[in-house]
Amino acid sequence: MSSPGLNTELKRKDISIYYLISCILLWLMTTLWMVEIYHLSAETGDESGIRSASLMLMIQNIIPSIPYNNLILRKLAHIFEYSLLSLLVFFAIRNTNKVSKKVSYSESIIKMIKSDNEMYILISLWISTLYAILDEYHQLFIIGRNGSIKDVCIDIIGIVPTLLIIRVVFTLYLKYIGKREIRYDNE
Repeated sequence: MSSPGLNTELKRKDISIYYLISCILLWLMTTLWMVEIYHLSAETGDESGIRSASLMLMIQNIIPSIPYNNLILRKLAHIFEYSLLSLLVFFAIRNTNKVSKKVSYSESIIKMIKSDNEMYILISLWISTLYAILDEYHQLFIIGRNGSIKDVCIDIIGIVPTLLIIRVVFTLYLKYIGKREIRYDNE
């Protein structure tokens, strides 16, 4: 026999199984992407140079009119890495917040930020930027590599536009379906 309390808990459906599973998968993908970034940063300067040179040659075989520029390719790789990271972090945080309505930001007593979407973007920005800083710090200890504030800024060039695009798409989507974003008033 099942206990009455358990049936009551299941009937309330406080936890969304869809968001729970998607949350777990998104955090797994985010973590794996962070591990990949770490792995690429752990390559020595020579290994990293060989990887980017072979990638540049592969691109030139596909599009012969592109001039060989290893530095630009490496900086574009930084932008791509952190653009994808910020996208993964955003959706992981968003789905985490939707697992249970009881722990939603909308139920928080203190609402310093005006909407859930703004909160997701701000937290994604901080996590992605912090990881970029830690990644550059990590590179200080790798032979033939160096950490650079300039590279953190390049990583942020991947993060910020991605999050701005998410913001615009979210706003346009709500407008398209005829809804408005729920805004919280600080009282």
